[in-house]
Amino acid sequence: MARKKRAKKKSWLKTALLYTFVPLTVWFFAFIAWLYWDDIARIFSRDARPEHGAAGASRYREKADKEPVPAKLPQERILDDDRERLEEILKQRQ
Repeated sequence: MARKKRAKKKSWLKTALLYTFVPLTVWFFAFIAWLYWDDIARIFSRDARPEHGAAGASRYREKADKEPVPAKLPQERILDDDRERLEEILKQRQ
């Protein structure tokens, strides 16, 4: 006669711990990856850039590098009338 195999009984405690600790472990590793994402991305990045500080600042700098910069910035010129008015205002404050 053939014998029936007995099904192994899993304890409810092992099942509860498995369903609790597996998601917590996955969430923990996901949080650590999110926290250190800039460092992880820098490891896998193809171009070797020096550290610029915050990620937003480096993105701003990249955008600023692409825009053309005028050769000479225009200097402000204050007209004589405006300059005299400003001098009068400063004298009144003293």
